[in-house]
Amino acid sequence: MKVGTDAVLLGAWMPLTENCGSILEIGAGCGIISLMLAQRTKAMITGIDIDEKSVQEAQKNAENLPCKEKVQFLQESVQDFTQKATQKFDVIVSNPPFFENSLKSPKTNKNISKHTDTLPFETLIHSINILLSETGRAGLILPLVAAEKFEISAIKNRLYATKKTCIYPTPNKKPNRILMLFERTQKPCEENNLILREKGYTVEYHDLVKDYLLIDHLLK
Repeated sequence: MKVGTDAVLLGAWMPLTENCGSILEIGAGCGIISLMLAQRTKAMITGIDIDEKSVQEAQKNAENLPCKEKVQFLQESVQDFTQKATQKFDVIVSNPPFFENSLKSPKTNKNISKHTDTLPFETLIHSINILLSETGRAGLILPLVAAEKFEISAIKNRLYATKKTCIYPTPNKKPNRILMLFERTQKPCEENNLILREKGYTVEYHDLVKDYLLIDHLLK
């Protein structure tokens, strides 16, 4: 599966504490976010996805990492996983589907990854609320309009945004994504911006993803 900028941004941006012991990725796809996190934490990581081919690809990708023993991928819906789970997670990450009532692709797995039919925001927030530890953090990336809807539902479940990074494709374009960190404790939200390109990739974007992408030759 194609590795998207959204996944790379979330994998590189997600804050991890030194005492993080467990991470869950909801909607893991090819596993890029989990595998990025595995390279900078000692935590055990579980990625779940409803699509069989995606899970198979994620498992294959994990085999190429030295830290593969820390990562497992399971073919399971978040609904079923939530019902059966016996542990709480210190970190939950998701690059969730966000299209609602929009034109769909003929490719089933692409619809699953992009449209909210199989994973409505309310279901995702409910699962995060159940699976997240009391001091845990949940990180997501969404378009701005979808992020507003998600945050409203999150607040109803007493999950509060404590960090937001607005993503600008270029200085002259409006932000098209937002990275969001949620915690159970309400406190002032840290907010900043990240511009991806200005002629070439910006220094800020390069510094964020340099450990994962070979983009030195594309700097402005």
